[in-house]
Amino acid sequence: MKNLKNLFLTVLAVGSLTLTGCLHIIEEVTFKDKGSGSYAMTLDMSEVKGMMEMLKTMTPDSSAGEMPGAGEQDNSMAQMGQEISGVAATLKGVQGITNVVEVNDTASFKFGYSFDFADIAALNRALKIVNKDKYDNKVEEVFKFSGKNFERLSAGDMGEEIKKALSENSGEEGADESMDMMKMMFTDMSYKQVYHFPDREIKKSSNELAELSDDNHTMTITIKPFDEEQQAKKVSVATEVKLK
Repeated sequence: MKNLKNLFLTVLAVGSLTLTGCLHIIEEVTFKDKGSGSYAMTLDMSEVKGMMEMLKTMTPDSSAGEMPGAGEQDNSMAQMGQEISGVAATLKGVQGITNVVEVNDTASFKFGYSFDFADIAALNRALKIVNKDKYDNKVEEVFKFSGKNFERLSAGDMGEEIKKALSENSGEEGADESMDMMKMMFTDMSYKQVYHFPDREIKKSSNELAELSDDNHTMTITIKPFDEEQQAKKVSVATEVKLK
């Protein structure tokens, strides 16, 4: 949905006023031994919210008008949140998907959705709908899971979708300058994937960014889409995991 790409520009606009466009994407998935589980996607912009609130308190009432549209920024952010959390509505009734919940916390700028899935086919079916509806991106399969083998494919990369949306909307004229500004503003933007395997232990992962919990039941991968060092290494959400 192109409206979502346009709404991501709000992040850039707010970032230019607050001097930071920091946002964090958290994708958390639990895989039970028989393939069922739960999925949650959260867009956390609480740091931007905090900066905006600080700027409001620092701006004298007499000159409040000098800060462009603080209320309008809040409304725009709420619209983006509704677009993200609105994914929940598109998933209700999907075969194998239950307990769909939307997160639309405009007070702390946290938006997203969660659901339970009956099996991997149902999970991939849901993510296919999300990618087509929200990003105009055709994705057939994101996860594979069978017994002792788990794989996350490179498709359905939320961090790359946001990065692409911001880059495309920067326009051709002054594109290099716009990209440099985005790299500076969004350098701390993160896309964290958290995978829980309560019934199995993780032996190893092919992704060099993977971090395992002490009990080896949880794996975390954190990607920073605008970090130059990670870009140089061409890091990816893709990973193959061996379980025991």
